[in-house]
Amino acid sequence: MQRYFLNQKIDHQFELPAGSDTFQHFGKVLRAREGSKAEFVDADQRLYLAEVTAVTPDAIALKVLEERKADVELPFSVRIVVSPIKNDRNDWLVQKATELGVDEIVFTKMARTVVDWRKQQEKKLTRFQKIAQAAAEQSHRLKVPKVRWADDFKECIGPDDAIRLVAWEESAKEGEQSTLVKTIAATQPGQTIVLWFGPEGGLTTEEIDRLQSVGFLPLGLGPRILRAETAPLYALSAISTLSELG
Repeated sequence: MQRYFLNQKIDHQFELPAGSDTFQHFGKVLRAREGSKAEFVDADQRLYLAEVTAVTPDAIALKVLEERKADVELPFSVRIVVSPIKNDRNDWLVQKATELGVDEIVFTKMARTVVDWRKQQEKKLTRFQKIAQAAAEQSHRLKVPKVRWADDFKECIGPDDAIRLVAWEESAKEGEQSTLVKTIAATQPGQTIVLWFGPEGGLTTEEIDRLQSVGFLPLGLGPRILRAETAPLYALSAISTLSELG
């Protein structure tokens, strides 16, 4: 069943105004008619099943049939910090990370970042946010991850009580295997985990030293060297496996 996110509270009856993205997709693409049903998540992350009662050129009117319960979010708030990467791989990363349960995606410039977004940053972030919303709807999540840019190092590292991890290929080469497993086992529901990933070419030793100075623990992600867009998805998949399927 189709799911939509609405930036409003949902009452027993509500409308989708013409011109909104939801009106366009539900009304024009899916051709909603009286009796059509869909799921809607309101601004408080509450999930409702609603039925169309009327369709006009100005709005689609709906009534709530029931509130539904769903436990689909990761038990932790997971933020990934990544560098811009080449071509459309950023789109793919945002989409798949959303499907895997990420709470926030922060792009920032690193020492070996080769992509320059200065003239397109706002346009790209708007696009990524739309990709995240579509992926959250498709995967039937209850929240849409926030996608943003940060120039300030402190804006990336999370709250003081955050659990901080950095993917470091040298840790993998040395055979480190247990940091992620041990960390997830000790993390309590509701805590924030910040995962830092390098760009193409990896992180410099100076960056690792700086991250470690504010509490980041280096971890390996298996014996193979992963691409910049693959490593975050590997980590998110591992977190899901360890926290939701274990």
